[in-house]
Parts: sequence; structure tokens; C-alpha cells
Amino acid sequence: MSITIEINDLKVQITTTPLSQEEFAPFGDVITNPRPDLHPVTYASHGGPLPYDGISANQGTAIRYANVSRPRNHYAQAPSGNGELIMSQFVCATRQLALTSNPSQLEFSVSVLERHPFTSQTFSPLASTASHYLVIVAPSLPPSSLDEGLPVPSGDGLPGRGPPDIRSLRAFVATAEQAVTYGAGTWHAPMVALGNPEETLDFLVIQFASGVALEDCQLALFESTGLGEPNIKNKLEDLSGIVLKPGENPYGALLNACDQNPSQIQALYAAHRTKRNAQQKEKFLAADFKELIIDQYLLRLEVPTIQPGFQDERNCLVIWARPPDHIVRLAAKLQELLKDAAPGIWLMPMHRMHMTALEVAFSKTPEEIASLVAKLRPAIPDIVNFLFSHRSRLVKPMISYDLSAFAVSFLPAAGEPGVSPEPVVPLVKEGTTVEGDSYTYHHVRRDIFDKVQDAGIEIGSRYQVPSAHITLGRYLNNDDHDTPEKRQKWIQAIDSVNEWLEKEIWDKPDSEFIGEWVVGQERGLDARNGPLWYGGGRTIMMGEGF
Repeated sequence: MSITIEINDLKVQITTTPLSQEEFAPFGDVITNPRPDLHPVTYASHGGPLPYDGISANQGTAIRYANVSRPRNHYAQAPSGNGELIMSQFVCATRQLALTSNPSQLEFSVSVLERHPFTSQTFSPLASTASHYLVIVAPSLPPSSLDEGLPVPSGDGLPGRGPPDIRSLRAFVATAEQAVTYGAGTWHAPMVALGNPEETLDFLVIQFASGVALEDCQLALFESTGLGEPNIKNKLEDLSGIVLKPGENPYGALLNACDQNPSQIQALYAAHRTKRNAQQKEKFLAADFKELIIDQYLLRLEVPTIQPGFQDERNCLVIWARPPDHIVRLAAKLQELLKDAAPGIWLMPMHRMHMTALEVAFSKTPEEIASLVAKLRPAIPDIVNFLFSHRSRLVKPMISYDLSAFAVSFLPAAGEPGVSPEPVVPLVKEGTTVEGDSYTYHHVRRDIFDKVQDAGIEIGSRYQVPSAHITLGRYLNNDDHDTPEKRQKWIQAIDSVNEWLEKEIWDKPDSEFIGEWVVGQERGLDARNGPLWYGGGRTIMMGEGF
């Protein structure tokens, strides 16, 4: 389970310090030989006081230091009521630091912190090729709505509820001769091993666990509007000076800003994706490139050894458009071309491909989503069947991308020739069918927004930007992008694919692949809820296709 913290333009820069018990004491323990200058045999002969009640042991051939760190098990307060001691081995690849304007300084960006509320966690280095690692921690803020409902224990010395205070972040450089224990509930970054790309640093990890993901590990993800889609309010103000009023339909406001003109609407969508691609290309090829934004949820789902038993508990309610078979074929071809350039990317399974027409709510509990579904249910049949009588076209596919994902995006049609396969016979048109390019996909989004709002639902979409896209994949690691040459190869592959699309696919009726999508062909809208980020969840109702 996670909380998401919007950091917007906040940038906190801190300088690392060497790891020591004195500096780290508010967050846990540092375990290291307190007297590396003292040989056990010498001590056995001379004796004397030692830290941690040290005594001679093993017939004078060892020194035993007592209680250098105390494991903590607070699972008696957890909902499960039980936690068992587990010992794991982590083999950690080194993380490459980014260059800065100062040649003597390197930089690591923190995008996620985690805490284990009911247990301490000890990382003890084993003999490895790498010899240093970063320890990044943060104190807790007072309890807030961000982590409301997350189970935590109470008691002296425990931080309790509260998101991380990122303004008070601390970072330490540890050596392979130092083990570290994070206190129960301490916010900390996942392990950051340092060294050359081919090196690893192994750890023996000791903690308690119940096997219940919500109890064993809680995440805090940092999101910035600068790294995601720009807010539609800012976009509209940039275009026309209009300001969204509370409760106003953002899609309708954009249509009015474009005078309902399909050519202007298409131009807006085109400008959005072209400008965004240019910005992302600049980031990929920058001399101070830091790293990709790895989806920590997807990483744990795809690599379950990172956190056994992890479950994505971000429940959502959405209205999806499902692509027809010829668009799925095109998307699969694009995935194939991109995977040739970056073999380690994660690809969206073809049967899960979708385009979000409207995000109604996100990151809610199952109970909250169930309440929304119950309220929306009477309106769902009309919503999911809406495309049967309101048909819009999308054209001119292109790869759009950023540091976290890549997609195939489309533009609302504006007079291009029709090239889609004929709908399945018999061709049924009940009542008045709205079609023609004066009714765009953005009009569809406007009307679906109104229908959901009219059902009494307060819509909680994150983004309402001029974009119509199917996510093709995400990055699971930096392996394919950890050198300037590899990043250049990735950008060249995307540019090459986009050139092929424009030359061979756009508006071509006789191409091997078809680039036009009449939204609603073969499948109506899909009202869906559950953990949906990667195409999952369940269908509440699927509308009729044509």
C-alpha cells in the first residue's frame, strides 16, 4: 500500500555525510566494530572495559559485543496479530549517480521512500564486489489524511502515523564494514548500492513479517506535475486565458477555446504531444541525465522477490475505450520495434490495452470505490453504450514518451480519409447516430464527463490533457538506458518508428497496418474498477460495439 505525495516544483538537495551511530541514532542503529584497533587475543591477555559490554569469548580468540542492535517486533498490534522472523539475502546492483554542474559532485534522485511499521529491518553487508552504499532516511510528519487508515503500532520510541518529512531528509554514506538497522516505522529509501556498473553489494536482511503487504511495507511515492501531464487548467490559460470554474467540465472548456473547430482541436492535440516529446528527448539526451522514473508498484509486481506478497491496493474507477483488433495489431508491432531497441522494457499485454476516456476516481479503498459504483450504476448502461450512437475518429498514431513510460498517441480526425475496416455486418444504426469529424473524441470525453457528473459523482481525475493514447510499456530498470549511447539509441528508435508511422501508416488505406481508430468499433466503452494501473481490475459493464 502506498501514499502519493505531490511535490510539484519542490526540490530538496542534501549533502551526504559518513554514517555514524551518533548521526543516525534518531533513525536506528549502526553496527560496526567499535574497536577495530583491538585484536581479540591481545584483549584476552590485557582485559579492560569495552563498549556494548564487550567481553572475551571463544577461548580468547574473539570479542563479543552485546546488544549492538535490538530487533523489534510489534506485530502483536497489527491486524494480523502475528509476525515471524525472516532472513533474506538481497543482491543489489549498483545505482549510477548523475553528473551535476560541479564536477566534484554526483547526484542521486529519491522518488520513493518506504517504512516497515511493525518491524525493525537490519541490512548486514556480505562480501561483495561493491563496498559502499547510501542510507537515506526521513523523520515522520504529524498524522495527516495522506496516510489515514494505514495500520501502525503505538508506543514509546515509535514514530506512529504520518508521511515522511522530505524537507528533513538525511543521507549517509556507509561502508561494507557497517550494518544498519532501520527502526520500526522509519521512512527510508530502498537500498542504494554504490560502485561501478558491473559490481553488486549483497546484504543479509533480518526483519519480522506477517505476509500481509499492508502491514509489512508501506510506500510513499513522490509525484511532480513537472514530470507528468501538465494540468489542463494551466494548458487552457496558456491557450486562451480562460480559467476553469469549480465543477466546470474541462473538456467543454477546451472545446470552446478551440471554437468547436476539429482542425483547431487536432492542432492542440498535435502541439501537446510534439512539444512533450521534444521536452522528453532533451531530458534523455541531457549531459546531466539522472535516471528513469521506475514504477515501484510495477517493479514489485513483476519481480516478486523484491517484496514477497506485495499487492497493488490502489483501487480506481474508470471509463475505458478498448481498441479494435487492427489497432491492437498496430500497437503490438510498435512494441516489437521498441523492444528491439530496449530488451528490458515492460510491455502492456495486448489483451489489457486501453485508452482512458475518463478517470472517475483513483487510489481509493475498495469500499470507497464500491460506494461510487453503486451510485453510478443506474447511469452505467447509457454511458458504456454511448459510442454506439456517437462515433468519433482518431488518426495519425505516433509514439509519445517520457522518463516513466511510452505510448501510442492519436489525434482527433479533421477531414482525413477513412481507412478503417468496415464494421461487422449487419450495420445497425439505431435512432440518430452522431458521426463526422465535427464530433471529435474530445467531444466524447466531454459528454461522458457530464453523464458521470449528472449521476451525482464528484470526478477526481488527475489529468485531463489533450491526449488520446494507449500505454505500450514502462521501464523496469535502467539497464537499457544507463549510458549516453544507449539513451541515444532509444531516442533514435522512437524517431525512426514515428517516421515510419507518418510515411507508411498515416491515412494509408492499403498499408499492412491501419492507423485510424473509430472509437467504439467492435467494443463499446468499458466501465471498470479495481487495481487498474496496468490493465487489471474488473469490468462492471462493457458497451455494445458497432
